[in-house]
Amino acid sequence: MENDDQAQEAEQWKKKYLDYLEESERNEKQWKASDELLRKTISRLTLAADGLDDTLDQQLRDLRDAIRDHSSTAQLRGHIDDMSKTLVRLDQVGKQRQEKTDAPAPATTEASGGFLKRLFASASRRSPASTTLSPDGAVSGANTVSGESVRDILVRLLERLTLPDEFSQRVDHIRSHILKMADGEHWDSVLGEIADLVQAIRAQSQKEKQGIENFLKQLGERLQEVDRQLAQSESYYDDTLDAGQQLDSRVQQEISGIGDSVRDATDLGQIKQVVQTHIDAILTHMAGHREAEQQRYDDAKREIAVMNARMKDMEAETEALRSRIDEERSQAKTDALTGIPNRLAWEERLEQEIARWKRFATPLVLVMWDVDHFKRINDRFGHKAGDKVLRTIAHVLADNVRETDFVARYGGEEFIQLMTGSSLEECLPVVEKLRSAIEATGFHFRDERVTITASCGLTAYRDGDTPDQCFERADKAMYRAKHAGRNRCVSD
Repeated sequence: MENDDQAQEAEQWKKKYLDYLEESERNEKQWKASDELLRKTISRLTLAADGLDDTLDQQLRDLRDAIRDHSSTAQLRGHIDDMSKTLVRLDQVGKQRQEKTDAPAPATTEASGGFLKRLFASASRRSPASTTLSPDGAVSGANTVSGESVRDILVRLLERLTLPDEFSQRVDHIRSHILKMADGEHWDSVLGEIADLVQAIRAQSQKEKQGIENFLKQLGERLQEVDRQLAQSESYYDDTLDAGQQLDSRVQQEISGIGDSVRDATDLGQIKQVVQTHIDAILTHMAGHREAEQQRYDDAKREIAVMNARMKDMEAETEALRSRIDEERSQAKTDALTGIPNRLAWEERLEQEIARWKRFATPLVLVMWDVDHFKRINDRFGHKAGDKVLRTIAHVLADNVRETDFVARYGGEEFIQLMTGSSLEECLPVVEKLRSAIEATGFHFRDERVTITASCGLTAYRDGDTPDQCFERADKAMYRAKHAGRNRCVSD
């Protein structure tokens, strides 16, 4: 019975080992996704400078190749330094030409001499349909940025990243550095800081992976010890069985000897002496057997005590690791600024709800929210006021949705919501109430009134829809609400 319990316990620890191995792989996948997002954004930003100079084009291609090949930070920094020197040269050439002619530079000169200004200064506002910021933070469309400078895009990228709290100060520092950059300044230091952040994320991922691997290694060693203990117990059982068989054989021999001696004896005195001799031998065998059994019992008891102590240590370590993983999993799915679920949590929930929608055909409505004039709020009141706006809207949405619904911060000033079990027509008045509640939550910041409004677009999942198709309809509906005057909800 005891051996069965030990075997069952060993099987449970084996299952825990596999579970934590799977958790380790999941964490590593998440860190790699963040690393890939940063690398992809840097790669996309380099596309904006193509065609300016042959040397620069080659350096940009080398940088993109290095990013694609997951080169080290030192290699990336080398490419960035080479590119920065070329940018400085182009900028100086453009300024020299401008000074010599004392006239506006032609298109080719402006493209080279005014490169930093063209690439990193504010661009004219364009229609969202012409150029957009894709969900992964990359710029799509032509080299002109959609109504935003690269400075704004980099800030939005940092806001979209889902990182542990330990990186928050570093991200805030990079964001402050970006916001303080003046038009025409060199951006190699910012790109270097972003590359360092990528490396730090990878290092943290490796550290977490190494920590779990070390624990799993210890767990494997402990499981080997358990296996050894089980083998030892089996050996004790075999020894006990063998000792019992030996005792039985010796007793049988002594009893047989008594019979033979009685038959051969010629008088009673001789019979008594022979019988007594055999009985003494039996008692000696039994005493030796009891002593050996006691020794085996004491040894097994000590081994079990050691194993129990190690089991308790392993349980404590497992519980600590479980708590840390649960905490990190919760942090990974929670937006650090607003405290509501983030994009990672959204993607997991969306997958679940779509599977439920396909199986039970219950209505499923997607709602996209976007804060009105958020950039204007940041420019006028500062990012602290902008952060407060985001937290305020997050709380309004989270506190006023049904338990079956789900709301998350999608990134930047965008929020996304799932409404289950209700048709599009039934959801429209609900989101209108949410919009009104947002409008009523303005606050004072440094003695100035900050008005908050939001626009939303909503659509229902339809047969044959992919998640991207439904998302695109809701996104377009939200933009129609923006163009119709903002602070309203539009359905598709």
